Amino acid sequence: MAMVLPVYVAAADLGADPAALPDPNAIPQVIDPVDAFLAQSAFVGNSVGEGLTMYNNARKKVPLGNATMLTRVSYSFYADANGMSRYLPVFAGKPMRAKDAIKACGASYVFISMGTNDLVGSTAVEKAYANYQKYLTEIMVENPLVTIFVESCTPTRPGSNVNNAKVAAFNAYMRAYCDMFPNMYYVDIATPLSGPDGYLAASLSSDGSVHLTNKAYEIWANTVRVYIANFLAARFAALQAQHELERAKAQVNYDKAMKEMDEKKQELFSESMIAKAKAKEDEEARIREEMINVPDGATIMQRALASREEPDYSILKSAKTSIVSFR
Repeated sequence: MAMVLPVYVAAADLGADPAALPDPNAIPQVIDPVDAFLAQSAFVGNSVGEGLTMYNNARKKVPLGNATMLTRVSYSFYADANGMSRYLPVFAGKPMRAKDAIKACGASYVFISMGTNDLVGSTAVEKAYANYQKYLTEIMVENPLVTIFVESCTPTRPGSNVNNAKVAAFNAYMRAYCDMFPNMYYVDIATPLSGPDGYLAASLSSDGSVHLTNKAYEIWANTVRVYIANFLAARFAALQAQHELERAKAQVNYDKAMKEMDEKKQELFSESMIAKAKAKEDEEARIREEMINVPDGATIMQRALASREEPDYSILKSAKTSIVSFR
C-alpha cells in the first residue's frame, strides 16, 4: 500500500474572508510519496524506454507522475560517447548527452534502461558492459549527488537480433556492478516481463522481437512504483534505526554525564563539609588561644597598681568583671 502524506493549509494564509477557508468536511489533500519521488526523477533510455515515455504521456503521467523523460529512439552508449545529436535525449529542446541532460534537469534520482542497442548482432557482452561502466562513470562524475537506478535490459523474443541469453548475461553483470556503489541500485524489470522460458512473454511483445506492448509498460511502470515504495520504506527504516542508535548513545552519554555530575556534587559537598569542620576547629582553637592569653584579675590589679600612684577604680571594676566571667 502506498504511503500518503497530508498537506495542511494554514487558515492565516487564506486571508480573512470566511469563504476562502477550506471545507471542514472535504477530504484532505494528500501527496503520494512515490509521486513526490518520481517528480524528482528522470528516466533515460532508448527506443524501448521511448515506449515507456509514450505510455506515460498517453495516460496523463499517472503511472510515472511528473518524471523527466530523457529517452530517444536508437540511443546507445556509442551515440552518447560520440555526441550524435540525432540519437541523443532531448531536454529543453536541445539534444544532450545523458550526463549533461541529467544535470540540466536537476533530477535527484535517475532510472536508466540501456544496453539493447549495444547488444545487437555479434557484439560481445563484455564490450557492452565496459561501455556501460564508462557511461555511468561519466554520469556520476558530472552528477555526484544523484542516486542511480539501473533498470535491467528488457528480455527479447526468440529469433531477435538481440540475443536473449546475452541480455541475461548483461543484466547479471550490471546487477553485480550496482552492488559496488552506495548510490546505485539495480531494478529488475526483466523478470516480470519474462515467460516461463526466460524470453520476453509473447503477449508482451509488440513486434516479436524487442519492443513492448502497453501491457508490458504497465507492468514496467508498476514494478518501478513498487520498487520506489520499498526503497522509501527501507530508507525510512534505516533512518529510524539510525535515530534509535543515536538516541541510545545519547542516553548512555546523558546517564554518564549525570553520574559524573552527582559524583562531582558529592565531592564538592564533602570538600565543603571538611572545610566547614576545619574552619570550626580553627575558630575554636583561636578562642582557646585568646582565653589562655587573657590575664587573670589579680594580674590586672597588680599591673594597674604598679602603673599608678592612685588606684584607678574603673580598672579594678573591669578586673572584677573579668574574674567573674571566667569562673
